[in-house]
Amino acid sequence: MGSNIFIGVDGGATQSRVRIEDDAGHVIGQSVGGPANIRLSVDESWKSIYRAIEKALEPSAISLEHPDYHFHLGLGLAGCEMTEAVNDFLSRPHSFSSIDLKSDAHIACLGAHQGKEGAIIVIGTGVVGYQLEQGQSSQVGGWGFPHDDEGGGAWLGLEAARLTCQWLDHRVENSPLAEELFHFFGRDTQQFIAWSNRANSSEFARLAPFVIRHVQQKEPHALRLIQQAARTIDQIGMTLIRLQQKCVPCSLIGGIAPFIEPWLCASLRERLVPRQADADAGAILMVREKS
Repeated sequence: MGSNIFIGVDGGATQSRVRIEDDAGHVIGQSVGGPANIRLSVDESWKSIYRAIEKALEPSAISLEHPDYHFHLGLGLAGCEMTEAVNDFLSRPHSFSSIDLKSDAHIACLGAHQGKEGAIIVIGTGVVGYQLEQGQSSQVGGWGFPHDDEGGGAWLGLEAARLTCQWLDHRVENSPLAEELFHFFGRDTQQFIAWSNRANSSEFARLAPFVIRHVQQKEPHALRLIQQAARTIDQIGMTLIRLQQKCVPCSLIGGIAPFIEPWLCASLRERLVPRQADADAGAILMVREKS
């Protein structure tokens, strides 16, 4: 009959993480790959996923073509709010015995609370609040960039770019943040504006570390941005709490989360618990249940 191999993929706008387990739950491979936001590109998402899976399988000498294994793929991908993108993604030919696709927030919540009831707020490239309670899910935010996702890395990068424009034409007189960002673009106005006009969420998110670095230096403009981001996260967290039937734990997730957490309101911070596992582990929990 062959052995089962379970693959969990956490696909975000900036990168993908892959975890692979055997029937017994032993980890046989892990890797990090490129972005997998199906709203931006189904083709690039599939390429990133296959490359990351192949990289994770290399140490085990197992290939996706191996006839003795059945490969079950659990996916949590950014962009799943777009039904057309989901249908396009699932219609592509693939090498797997089964596929289960949900949002990246869903698998992150499963992983954070080991499949039990709980809530998460993801603060990465984008921002979304998500919770699982009594077999039902609810989501706050996560509508996409630039019209939503306030407080995330892409938004911080966009605001830093906007500040730099204002600094360049002297609407803002003094900003070490804007000056450093402009220096990053070679102090070339045309290069900076051309980049800004074509940049997507992943590219804007690469500017977020500039903001965080200047927050740590107590630069006023950077402090204003991190405080505004925290107010948005507070609103998402309080909305999740209002939607709950009972009190469930909440975890912060994402690369920007540790820098936002100190600025959150006390009523949200007191509900926070560390996540128990990562989103790729949550994807495996999901696909094991279905297989």
